[in-house]
Amino acid sequence: MMAPFYKFGLFSEEMSLVVAFVTGIGFGFFLERAGFGNARMLAAQFYFRDLRVLKVMFTAIITAMVGLFMLSRLGYVDLSLVYLTPTFLVPQIVGGLILGVGFIIGGYCPGTSCVSAATGRLDGMVYLAGMIGGLVGFAELYPLIEKFTKITALGKVTLPQFTGIPYGVLVFAVVLMALCAFMAAEWAEQKFGGKAPGKGALLEPVLKLTPVRGFALALLGLSFIAAFAGSPYRGHAASIDTRELALSAGTKADHVSCTELADWLIEGRNDFLLVDVRDAKDFAEYHIPGAMNVPLATLSADFAARNEKVVFYSDGGIHSAQAWLLLKALGFKSSYMLFGGLEEWKDTVLFPKTPAANAPTKEQVDFARRAAVAKHFGGTPMEAMPAAAVSTPSAQPKPVPALTPVPAPVVPAPAPANAPAAAPKKRKEGC
Repeated sequence: MMAPFYKFGLFSEEMSLVVAFVTGIGFGFFLERAGFGNARMLAAQFYFRDLRVLKVMFTAIITAMVGLFMLSRLGYVDLSLVYLTPTFLVPQIVGGLILGVGFIIGGYCPGTSCVSAATGRLDGMVYLAGMIGGLVGFAELYPLIEKFTKITALGKVTLPQFTGIPYGVLVFAVVLMALCAFMAAEWAEQKFGGKAPGKGALLEPVLKLTPVRGFALALLGLSFIAAFAGSPYRGHAASIDTRELALSAGTKADHVSCTELADWLIEGRNDFLLVDVRDAKDFAEYHIPGAMNVPLATLSADFAARNEKVVFYSDGGIHSAQAWLLLKALGFKSSYMLFGGLEEWKDTVLFPKTPAANAPTKEQVDFARRAAVAKHFGGTPMEAMPAAAVSTPSAQPKPVPALTPVPAPVVPAPAPANAPAAAPKKRKEGC
């Protein structure tokens, strides 16, 4: 589960890295305290002598599964915001087998090897070095195996979607399977590891409700309720606060200017989605660089996660305003419109008007920057002329190179008053 809280303005992206670092340190600390920084303890599970790794992992899985299901049903968690890794069935099975072989040979998984290396264990350092070498080797070989890594693509799919089994029924089945695995693990530890039933174990020969048994029964009871509770995902019913909507529209807090969007694209920002809501034909003829095409008629609640920052645009402003209203009603907190739409983009970014030769220096400097931005996007400055004379190419221009910062432009010297008029340049557009 990923929680990019900075998208909601709770803290910056830099602070999210600090939070990730602190969380990682805490995770490593508890792994070490549990003994998972010791390769012998980790490898013991493959010989059925010590299966604490299986117990810890299954406990984490079923606790998170039952907890998220119940919190979602109570309205405290929106599961649509949980990031799902796309499934590529065959490549991920092969990768899992390679990871398993490395785990058996080296005695570590990637996370525990980092913990072991951080505590000064030599075998952990060797394993970590091998893991880094494997990453470098994979990067070098990737162009040769890229096609293989993308076969059997299933998209972002869950087991209930894939099997057709209701979410709650699967939760109950996994909890039941985990409890059976716990008891089987305790039996195996007694059989192969010579361990006596520990205090609080599920198979402890004491007829009383121990804390461990109570926790297991609580999870089993909650999962049984989940089996009849329906889907944990929220429906697509739309609702909106009209007063909040009116205030937002009145302050234009929901608008992004064309020059602001151009700066974002040049900076290479990736914290927003740029969505073109025109039809596919118009999108193919020309679109703003980096935009994705989602025609207004096909726009639905599941086209993106609700925590995404989305900027809509169309030819003018009507269709993008309709898309903005729909997403606001569906609970998207960061939904915006491109002010003036594609027409404004062409007027202010692609084809800025050349100022008069005697214009103030500040205006000349501002224009020089806008001219550099226009060139970056495949446009060109224009002399002032009637709007009817401005035409848009019918074909999509060639893509511009990768976005790079625009260098500080040099203000061109004004042409002499008696100089002959230059031949009009051919206008270009690009994305």
